[in-house]
Amino acid sequence: MRWHLTLTVVCLSVLAGCADARSHAELMADAAADMDAIEFERAMARYDSARAAAPDDAEAHRQYATLAGYFDLRAEAVLAWERALDLDPDDSAAWEAYVADLRWAGVYGTDRRYAEKILRIVPEALRRAPARPVIYDEAQDAAEDLGQLEAYGAILAEVQAMRPGDQILRHAVDALRVARAEQEEGDRGLVVRDSIGGALDALAAEAEGDPAVAAPVLYRLAAGYDSHMPQREDDADRWLERLEAAPDRGVLADDLRYWDLTIDFEMAVRGYADRTVDVSALAAEGLKSRDLGRRSAWVIRNLTAVRERALASLAGDAPSGRTVTGAVTVAAEPPHTGLDPDVAEPLFHAAMDVVRWQSRAQFSALRSLLYFGIEPQAVLDAAIAIEDDLRAHSPGYLYPGLQGDERERSRRNAINSARILQARALTQLGEIEAAGERFVEVANESRGTRSLGEYGRHLLRTDRPEEALDALVEAMAFGGSWLEPLAEEAAVAAGLLPETVDERLAARRPAVEEEMEQRELGQRIEREAPEFTIADQNGVEWQRSDLEGKIVVLKFWATWCGPCIEEFPHFVELLKTYEDDEDVVFLTVATAGSPREEVARQIEEGGFTFPVLFDEQGLALDYEILGYPTTFYLDRTGFIQFKRAGFEESGYEEGVALRIDALRTEADASASP
Repeated sequence: MRWHLTLTVVCLSVLAGCADARSHAELMADAAADMDAIEFERAMARYDSARAAAPDDAEAHRQYATLAGYFDLRAEAVLAWERALDLDPDDSAAWEAYVADLRWAGVYGTDRRYAEKILRIVPEALRRAPARPVIYDEAQDAAEDLGQLEAYGAILAEVQAMRPGDQILRHAVDALRVARAEQEEGDRGLVVRDSIGGALDALAAEAEGDPAVAAPVLYRLAAGYDSHMPQREDDADRWLERLEAAPDRGVLADDLRYWDLTIDFEMAVRGYADRTVDVSALAAEGLKSRDLGRRSAWVIRNLTAVRERALASLAGDAPSGRTVTGAVTVAAEPPHTGLDPDVAEPLFHAAMDVVRWQSRAQFSALRSLLYFGIEPQAVLDAAIAIEDDLRAHSPGYLYPGLQGDERERSRRNAINSARILQARALTQLGEIEAAGERFVEVANESRGTRSLGEYGRHLLRTDRPEEALDALVEAMAFGGSWLEPLAEEAAVAAGLLPETVDERLAARRPAVEEEMEQRELGQRIEREAPEFTIADQNGVEWQRSDLEGKIVVLKFWATWCGPCIEEFPHFVELLKTYEDDEDVVFLTVATAGSPREEVARQIEEGGFTFPVLFDEQGLALDYEILGYPTTFYLDRTGFIQFKRAGFEESGYEEGVALRIDALRTEADASASP
């Protein structure tokens, strides 16, 4: 589920606990030591304390912003970059990171205002940091999201008039030409690419054989052949090698190099490239990146490379990487064939590096160790620490696009994953009773495919096949059809026929489906809906109290909210289902800075006919809206009974119908004599 959070991310100074009384110099030194030790969260807290102690120290703000961005706290990073640039406006690296964090703050929050800000500040960013290609890339993406490529083109034209010979700028202009041409009909995009190819060939002819070619020219050639003419890979590689060797290349090669290495690595791992490609060597090169986020990505890829080597060392048919990192498998744990120490040790260190970097791949890293029976005590300690961090709401563990209720659900699921890892590690350590207690707790607190499947496997491994069969059948009823082989194994171990699985599944499925429906409905709110009197796009006035006696589906949205726009086609289909149902009213409220003209444009382009109310009274505050879209379900008495945050395509229509039917059934029951 995706939705947009309207509140700025809370400042992370709380991570430092009470105010740190040490000197600014001591705080900065300790934070730098934390960075070297890959203790990023503690370093961020210390940099935060340092910038509070010395608000005019640009370095403290820079380092804090870097780490906030690493943990995907983009809105917080944006504020820190703005302060750093106030203090040091010519810091080109800060401008690049600032624009990138603006871009991703808008993406994760589906908030167009960040993209609008990029277009406002990009002229100054390009003036202060002309040799930072990322600024151009993020600005073009922002302009495309806003439908304002023309405005971005005007900005580039003004800059180009002042810097006509700038090859990095010329590449950005070409990229924009391609983007605009591809929006036109016909083969316009191909014509533009051909013309760019001719210009690149002419530039290449001038630069060929000249050892003193400037880095911007080399960048234009490498990036131009790579992005505008991908079929000429050899040309792109040749000029990238020249760029990497250039003494004045600065940061220009880093972005191109990162993506080239990434593509080569993924192709090799997936078997689309020559199997002689040394993925470990590629990972070692990638780990040289100066960007924290990219290094973190290569820490994960390095684990993949080491795991591939470990699997290749096994005799016979090796399991797949998916089997090794999966949550519940039929395979024994650890497998009967252990790893040689010279393979197991690198795998252990690679997995623990992933854990130290607080990557969201930590769980799969630890599962890799458990699968092979490597250092279960270390896995147990790491899983306990992860659970503690999740309970403390530490950053870095959850996908940043999740907010509100969905974020809390994701956090609870991650805590359960950590506890399952603990139970599996305890099993390998011979602490069967303690492991069973953890499995039972998770299975009871979070009944579902994963928790019940893991518990069932544990029961089967500890010679309790009858109980294992019940747990696995329950997991299958929750949707885990892929657990059927394991359930049949439990049935046979219990002295029963494999057909017993289908019989017990048929008996359990109705009760589980009812339980899943109740979960979908969620906890009742039972709060009187705030009154409103608002006109829609056609001037028709709607008053909440006039709707009593009907079931009301009230949806809050914003023009700049991506998930809101994605939801509307499904919403329209829903209206068709209920168009003859006089008991149900659907209303939408456009709010949070949604201009009337933009609302009108989206309604016209989508062909929408449903009522759109314009919130110019602060109604979103009355309804305590935190994010968009948010949908309320009002019963016939005008009370809010259900609230649904975000948009999830899967099961959308069914979920709405479930809530409407629940309110309709209750109303009918209360009206019966």
